[in-house]
Amino acid sequence: MKKIKLTVATLLISGICYGQTQVKNDAITKKIAYIESVNTIQDMIQWMQSDIEDKRIDKDYGEAYIKNLISLLSKLEDINAGYIDCENCDEID
Repeated sequence: MKKIKLTVATLLISGICYGQTQVKNDAITKKIAYIESVNTIQDMIQWMQSDIEDKRIDKDYGEAYIKNLISLLSKLEDINAGYIDCENCDEID
């Protein structure tokens, strides 16, 4: 659970830094951001599975969390593939 909190905090801090710096809007930058996001979500899924196995978190809560992460990963892949128009990314639930 501690890993998840640290990951969320890292993502929030990186979001703040991202907003404060001027980032080039090119394909390489977008691809790097996509790959990093996918890797982070996959790591979080593995950490949650480990926490469930070690009984650090209730199995039902952990599985619900994993289900939400998989849904997030699917939406991210759809955006990357162009199935979802990213101009409306803030409207995706």
